[in-house]
Formats: sequence, structure tokens, C-alpha cells
Amino acid sequence: MRCKMLLPAGLMALAAVGLSGCFDLSQRVAIGRDGSGQYELAITAQGLMGEALKNGDVLQVRHGRVANRTVIENGNVTRTARVEFSSLSELSVPDEAMSIRVIGHEWFGLGPTDAIFTRSFLVQSARRRGERRVSSDPSADDAGMAAAIFGDHTYSFSVTLPGTINWIAPVRIGSAIVKPQVTGNYFGHTVTWRIPLSALFAAQRLRFEVGFSAWGSFGDAQSMPVDNS
Repeated sequence: MRCKMLLPAGLMALAAVGLSGCFDLSQRVAIGRDGSGQYELAITAQGLMGEALKNGDVLQVRHGRVANRTVIENGNVTRTARVEFSSLSELSVPDEAMSIRVIGHEWFGLGPTDAIFTRSFLVQSARRRGERRVSSDPSADDAGMAAAIFGDHTYSFSVTLPGTINWIAPVRIGSAIVKPQVTGNYFGHTVTWRIPLSALFAAQRLRFEVGFSAWGSFGDAQSMPVDNS
């Protein structure tokens, strides 16, 4: 199953040309004990962008099926697209790379598996694929303009992993560190980072990394690359 995500690059292009900055963007990946899971993209917007979202294809796949859902509440339109995969190695989204790397087994191989989940989001690559090229090194004026356009709108990424969380690497944007929220129990945990949309657009690349331990049959897996040309 090969997946091609039209957004957030498309939304970044819209925002870059000033058509609208009023949207919230979230991405989520969930991994089960057998290595299967789901990838989900959700966009919330109002006005013209909200109207365009109602029946839009925010996530396309070459093989497999995307489940789309639209929720309208208080003038906000949320378009959610979700795709299932039996292994992370089947997933392919532009401007992103995700992997699971097994680093060991506890109790002399009889215990839980220790692994690392890693995701890289090439923010500037997504922007460059828009209709208008923007600087890869935003100036203070660019940052101020982004803050004015995007206001208090946010970007979030969350990963749900089986078992327990051992450690979470810092996510940095410039000199700032984005602190995650962790929820869950023995069966699994979700780690969520929330970032102001203006700060996201100022970033070059974001790297998310989580060490975890879980019983299961999952192994090494790497998402498939996408031709971004």
C-alpha cells in the first residue's frame, strides 16, 4: 500500500500565498503489538478553506483504502482521513520518514522488546512544494508575519505505541523545546506534541523519537520513500 499525502503541503502552499491561515492540522500514527496500525490526518478550518475541505481528498493512496470523515461544528469543518497498514513498511507519505528499530529483548530474550520509534518531518520540503517558494531561513520579519497570519492555530503530532515509554527525545525548534503530553496505561501510551502553527512554519525539520518496551511480534520497519518531485 503506497500512500501519497496531498496535505499539509497543499495547505502550506495556501497559507504561503496568504489565501488563508485559519486552520489547525494534526497527524497521528498508532502502532500495535503486531506492527500493524493506522495513519491519520485531520484538518480543521473555517470559511473558504473549510468549504473546500468538506469533500476534499486530504490523503490519497495508490493501493488500499482511505476512510474519510467530515464533521461540522460551530462553523468549523474538520476533514479526517485514515489509512490502515499491516506494517509501517507499507506506509509512504511525502516529506515524512518513520521507522521502528528493535534494539534488544529483555530477560535474555524472553521478555519485552525494546525499540525506538523515529519520525522526521521535512517542513521546508513541504513548503517548497507549494505554489510559492519561501525562504528556507526565515527572518524575524517572516516569523512575525507567520504569527500574525496563523494566530493561535496549532499543529499536533501524536504516536501511540504499545507497552511502556522508556524515554522521549527533546523536540527543538530553534532554542525552544516542545514538551509532549503522555497518556495511557500498561497496554499502551500516546505521546502528543502541540506546536503553534507559526512556529511550525519557521522550522526546517522536526524529529520525534520515543523509546518504548512492549510484548509483541513487531520488528524493524521503515516507511517507504516518496518521489516529491
